[in-house]
Amino acid sequence: MEFFHNKRSKIAVLIFLLIIILTLNQLWDLWGKWGWVSPPLKDPRTITISAEGKVTATPDTAKIQLSVVTDGPTADAVQQKNSENINKVTDFIKSSGVGDTDIKTTYYNLYPKYDYVNGRQIPAGYSLSQTLEVKIRDLKKTGQILTGAVARGANQVSGVEFFVDDPDNLKAQAREQAFSKAQTKAQELAKLAKVRLGKVITFSESSSGQPPIFLEKSLGYGGGGPAPDIQSGSQEITVSVNVVFEIH
Repeated sequence: MEFFHNKRSKIAVLIFLLIIILTLNQLWDLWGKWGWVSPPLKDPRTITISAEGKVTATPDTAKIQLSVVTDGPTADAVQQKNSENINKVTDFIKSSGVGDTDIKTTYYNLYPKYDYVNGRQIPAGYSLSQTLEVKIRDLKKTGQILTGAVARGANQVSGVEFFVDDPDNLKAQAREQAFSKAQTKAQELAKLAKVRLGKVITFSESSSGQPPIFLEKSLGYGGGGPAPDIQSGSQEITVSVNVVFEIH
């Protein structure tokens, strides 16, 4: 009898503890709904949506690379001649309305030249190449500046690049468009799945701009012709988002 009495006592204690645990769990859930305590952590059911926003913009800035390449018998002669020409080019660009901060030297290389006669290396003077990178903010002047720079001694033009100088505002528009698309898509899927859409759990984004537009055009040496008609075209700024929504 004592054995059964002890066994029943242990079972009663276990049942009592289980009742207490269940009661506390229910109370904790209730207090969590009231905001008295933090609700227990649960893995939420979620749905992940991807969407893309795209904004088309007209480039507002052009970037050109202008080089003056000079050959001569001595290093001093080459440097003097090259400096004269690069200064003419720079003065012309500034007189066309380009600011000092939009003109910078990106390359300067002076090196000896050699001829090879009967297997022998013979000095053949020096060559100096100096390159300016120029930003043009008044695109209507692009052709005029290119032609004028060539006429004043720039004998290499690597092309013209068009781009949007400050794309942040355009990215914000594309981001808002992408997020709006994600919300609409999530609501449609939730309706089809007969679930209720909840709050956003997390999200991420990636953005890209269409590569700058390049104009490959040979302007030749010396210039003297009419300024080329250069069209800047358009570019696309794209933002992609991944949004995770809670569903109930």
